[in-house]
Amino acid sequence: MGVRSVCATLAVSALSSATPAHADFQTALTEYNAGHYDVAHAQFLALAELGDCSSQFNLGAMALQGQGGPRDAGSGVGWLQAAAGNGCEQLVGNKVAGLTAKLSADESRAAAGIVARYGRDALHTQGIVSPDFSCREQAPASVLQAPAPQYPRLAGDTRRGAIVITELTIGVDGLARDPEILLAVPETGFPAAAIESWLNSRFVPASRGGGPIESRLQAKSLFAIEGGSGLSGMDAYKSARQRADAGDALAGYLLGLTATLDASLGISSARAGQLLLASARDGDSRAQYWVGSELRATAVCHSQANGAVWLRHAADGGSASAQLMLATDLLNADPSVAQVAQARSLLERAASSDSFYVRKHVVALLAASPLDSLRDPGTALSVAMKLAAGEIQSDPQMFEALGAAYAANGDFRQASAQQQIAIRKAQSLAWNTRVMAERLAAYRDGRPWRGDLFAQPPHAPRAN
Repeated sequence: MGVRSVCATLAVSALSSATPAHADFQTALTEYNAGHYDVAHAQFLALAELGDCSSQFNLGAMALQGQGGPRDAGSGVGWLQAAAGNGCEQLVGNKVAGLTAKLSADESRAAAGIVARYGRDALHTQGIVSPDFSCREQAPASVLQAPAPQYPRLAGDTRRGAIVITELTIGVDGLARDPEILLAVPETGFPAAAIESWLNSRFVPASRGGGPIESRLQAKSLFAIEGGSGLSGMDAYKSARQRADAGDALAGYLLGLTATLDASLGISSARAGQLLLASARDGDSRAQYWVGSELRATAVCHSQANGAVWLRHAADGGSASAQLMLATDLLNADPSVAQVAQARSLLERAASSDSFYVRKHVVALLAASPLDSLRDPGTALSVAMKLAAGEIQSDPQMFEALGAAYAANGDFRQASAQQQIAIRKAQSLAWNTRVMAERLAAYRDGRPWRGDLFAQPPHAPRAN
């Protein structure tokens, strides 16, 4: 592989240890070669934040040359030191020692600041380099009883293989709620069947300190595979391994996520994690969301590695799920006016998503938030209509979202009707419906409901 650099005076003959080239890097390099230094600097910085040492090297070279800003020897040396620590020792070469010796005290502090934020140790602490998704302080939820998903009629007469990977909230009552589809092959026809099956399942809740806690759990649903050839025989997987090895981020996400839950591909869990991380580094927003979410879920064991960097990159890359999560973070506790405005901007972007999970939460926030400046009844109802037209009809929370949207727009008859459907479906799943009944009473009284639409009663009885 040739050297990926923007500074011929610092470059060496070959780059053997840097990360492989990817589209975002090539875009940044193209901007640099066109003389668009400000744009190139911003793009290199985004990659450097995720540990791309070639981008860190290029930022150092640009700082030393005054490209995209004034000459800055301190920052330049700091970036080169960070690049060397993150795998680009050969590219950096032996230039740093001489440059470091010439720095002033202020420049030395600037260099140290760059390393403290973007060096290997700092990136490891943040969960960027070698992220640790384990958490010894808590035991994960597990499946206790799960009915096999019904093969959907709309898939046609010819049975074909399918896999759906769903993430669920498992409550302390051992029941599943709030499903999100992380992967579906094919994308339509099967998610609804998978969700219905998991909502009717029973689980052992996660635990911490000897007591049950609410948690998120990823679970797979497999549907009949023609000829019994397994996942590797499906068209989507036949060439995926070769494409993933060639650096295809989409194929890396497909293989990596599938292999975390299914051993039939012959990919170890360690290799699956590597594929997902490589896909995330190469700009796949779904993989970035997955990495960020995994770190967030185990942040009790490593608070500094809370997934925030990955989630921000995912949101910037178009992940509606990450946009929703960041918006929710901003709205926690007592948000400022600026935070509410930022959250609303994120929700407006997420509202265009076709994700069932995202649409449901966007509707809930825009329809029922206690913050007047966040609520948007018109958008809530518009998104709710798209939600209602989807193939997933087994989730009680979807009908709660519809009811809240109607109530926010003053249509309490429809709000009551949707809430009644939600309660009936929830009762069939053995959910605690006390708070749901309170919302129904409010709608029947001609009052909208304000608050967290999907919060569960704190001491919901566990189902038998």
